[in-house]
Amino acid sequence: VYYSQQIPPPKMLAFLAAAATAWGKPAPAPPPPPPPGMPTSFIVCTVMWFIHGFVLDVVVIGVLPFLSASASDAQRADKFPWALGGYSGFAKVPNLAPTHRRFIAENAAYALLRIAPAFFIQNVEVLLLAVISYWIEGVTIAWEISCYKAPAGSMVPQTLMAVFASIVTYTVTNNAGGYIPNVDASLLTAMQGFCAATWGCWLVGALSTATAKEDGHRV
Repeated sequence: VYYSQQIPPPKMLAFLAAAATAWGKPAPAPPPPPPPGMPTSFIVCTVMWFIHGFVLDVVVIGVLPFLSASASDAQRADKFPWALGGYSGFAKVPNLAPTHRRFIAENAAYALLRIAPAFFIQNVEVLLLAVISYWIEGVTIAWEISCYKAPAGSMVPQTLMAVFASIVTYTVTNNAGGYIPNVDASLLTAMQGFCAATWGCWLVGALSTATAKEDGHRV
C-alpha cells in the first residue's frame, strides 16, 4: 500500500520489474505497441477496389441491366463496347442476351478478385491475383482493339487496367511503414512483371487505335 501511494505508476512498474529480476524471475514483457494506421497508399487502393470491384463490376455491370435496359446499353456503349457489339460487322447485342449475360458473369468473377484485397490487404498473394486480373482484362481489351477494331473509347478501360495494376504494384513495392509484415520477394517480382505486361497490352491497344484512326477504319 505504501509503495502504491508514494510511487507514480510508471516508476512502480519499473520497481516491480527490478524486484522480480532481483528474485530471479523474468521481468514482465512490455505491452505491444499500438498498430499503426493504414498508410495513404493502402487507403487509395481500398477506395479503388471499392469503386472498381463493387460499383463498376457489380452495380453498373451486374445490377443495372436488370433495372434499365437503356441505361445499361448506354454504359456498355461508353465503357464496354465489346459487350454491346455493333462494330466491324458484329451485330449489336441486346440487353441481357446470352452474350451480355456471360459478360455479367465474367465481371462477377473479376469483382471477386478486386474486392477481396480490401479484406486481405496485407496478403501479397491476394494482391498479386488482383494485378493478374488487370493483366487478363488488359489482354482481352488489346485483342479486341487490335484484331476486331473495337471503338477508340476502348482505350479508356485499357488504360485503367494499367493504372490500377500500377497503383497496387507501387503500394506493395513501397510498403509504406512496413504495413505488410512480410513481402515475399518472388511474389513481388511476379507482380511487377504482370504490371509491366499490362502496360504492354496498353501499348498494343494504343498503337492499334492510332493506326486504325489513320486508316479511317475505326469510328
